[in-house]
Amino acid sequence: MENSLRNDAYLIKNIILQNPSGNYGDLFKKTQKRFTIIGLDGEVLFDSMEEKSIDSMENHHNRPEILSALKNNEGISTRKSETTKKEMIYFALKLNPSQIIRVSVISNNALRHVKLSTYIHIILFSLLNLFALISYRFYLKRYLFERIDQIKKMLEDGNEIKEVVSKDDRWLFKFWEVIKEWQDNNLKNIEKLKLEKVKLNNIISSVDMGIILVDSEKKIKLKNDAINFIYIKEDIKNYKKDIKYPEIIKFIDRLISKKENNISEVYLEDIQKYILLRGKYMKSREEYLFTIKDITRDRETLEIQKNFITNVGHELKTPLTNITGYLVALREEEDSHKRDKFINTIERNALKLDNILMDFLNLSKIESSKVVNLAPIHVNLLIDEINRSLENQIELKKVDLSYKLDLQSDYIRIDFEKTTMILKNLIENAIIYNVNTPRIKITMEEKFDKYKISVKDNGIGMNKSDTYKIFDRFYRVDKARTSNVAGTGLGLSIVYELVHLCGGDIDVKSNKKGTLFTFTMIK
Repeated sequence: MENSLRNDAYLIKNIILQNPSGNYGDLFKKTQKRFTIIGLDGEVLFDSMEEKSIDSMENHHNRPEILSALKNNEGISTRKSETTKKEMIYFALKLNPSQIIRVSVISNNALRHVKLSTYIHIILFSLLNLFALISYRFYLKRYLFERIDQIKKMLEDGNEIKEVVSKDDRWLFKFWEVIKEWQDNNLKNIEKLKLEKVKLNNIISSVDMGIILVDSEKKIKLKNDAINFIYIKEDIKNYKKDIKYPEIIKFIDRLISKKENNISEVYLEDIQKYILLRGKYMKSREEYLFTIKDITRDRETLEIQKNFITNVGHELKTPLTNITGYLVALREEEDSHKRDKFINTIERNALKLDNILMDFLNLSKIESSKVVNLAPIHVNLLIDEINRSLENQIELKKVDLSYKLDLQSDYIRIDFEKTTMILKNLIENAIIYNVNTPRIKITMEEKFDKYKISVKDNGIGMNKSDTYKIFDRFYRVDKARTSNVAGTGLGLSIVYELVHLCGGDIDVKSNKKGTLFTFTMIK
C-alpha cells in the first residue's frame, strides 16, 4: 500500500511540474484520487475532494507525515481524519521548496485492496499449484506406469533386472532396490529349484523301478521311464485311460478308494513278467505315490536257488548213497575180487563227490569275488598249465590235443587263473562226453581289444534245443546218451560265469556230433 501511495504522489508531482499554471482544479477535476497540496506553514492550498471547503480545514503543519516530509522529503502515517472522520493512510512528498503533496486513502479500502490482492494471489497460486500438481501427477503416473511395466516384464520373463530407475527419485529408487533385491533372491531360488528338479529327475530316472504320482483327480503328476512298458503311449495324463494293464489300474483304484497304503504282486501274462506294486497315500497333499518293480529276475533267481538246492541234495545224495551201500557190502563180502570192485566203486563215488564239492567252491568263489587280474603271460605257460592239469585224462583217453595260435606276440594279457579254469573245464567236457578217441583243437586269435578262443571236439554233441540250457547249473543233455558219464553238471556254469566276469561272451554250436565252444575275453 505504501508503494501504491508513493507512486500516486510522484505521478501527481510530475503532472504538476509539467503544468506549472497552478490551476489544480482544472488539472485534476476528473481524478478519483484523494490528495492535498499543503504549504510549508501547514495551510491547505488544494484538496481534490474538498476544494470548496479548504478554508475551513485545519492547519496541517503538525501532521506526522508533513513533519517527516519536511525533514526527509517523504512521510507516511495512519490516523483518523478530522475532515472525513475515517481511518486514513497518508503519504506526504515535497512538491517544491514551498509546497508538499499529501496522498491519502481510506484504511478500509486499503485493507480491502490488500485482501483482494491477497485473494487474487492465493487463487492464482492455488490454480498454478493445482495445474502443477495435476501435471506432475500425470507425469508421475505415466513415469511410474512405464517403470512398473518394465519391472513387470522383467519379472515375467525371469530375466536379471537392469537399472531402470534413477537415484534422483529417492522413494522410487528405494522401492526399486527392494524389488531388485527380491528379484535377485527369486532368480537364485528359481535356479536352485531348477537344479533340485534336475537332481530329482536324475534320481527318479536312475532307480530300477517305475514311479507314478497321481493326484486326487486321477491325473498323473509325475512318472519316470523305468516302466514305459505299461503305458499305451508315452504322453500319459490319466492312468485309467493310458495304462494298458487292468491289474495295475485295479490296484491304483483300490488304494485311492480306501486311502490306505497297500502292496501287491501281479503277473502280466502277455509279457510274462512278475511285478511288485506298492502304493502310499500322502494325506497332506491328497496325492498317491505308486512304485512298480519288475521282479521277474528275482523270481527266476529264487526258482534257480530252489532248483539248485534240490539238485545239490540229489547230486550229493547219489555218491553218498553208493559209498554207504558199498561200505556195508564191503564188510559182508569175503571174496577179494568183489571187495576190490567195491573199493573201486567207493573211490570213484568219493572222487565224484570231491569234484562236486570243488565245483561248488569254485562257483562260490566266482560269485563272491568280481576282481579280474589282467597281466602279461607267455602263451606257453598257459598251454603247459592246461596240459599238466589234464595229463592223466589225456593219457588215459589218448586225447589228440592241438593248438592253433594267431597272436601278435607270445605274451597275452589275460587273467591267468580264470582263463586256465575256463579252458580246463571245456577240454575236460570234450574228453568226458566222447565215446571215441577224443580230438580236441584249441584256436586262439588276437583282435583289436580282445581275444577270441575256441574249443572244438569230435564228441557226442547235443541237440540244438540243449544249447540254450547248457550253461544252467546241473543241466545235462539227454541222460540216455550220458548215463555213463561222470560229470557234475556245474562245469559249464562255471565257464559261463568266468567268461562274463572277464568281460566276454560265449557261444556254443553243435549238430548231434561234435561241439564248438567260442568265447571272447577283453585284453
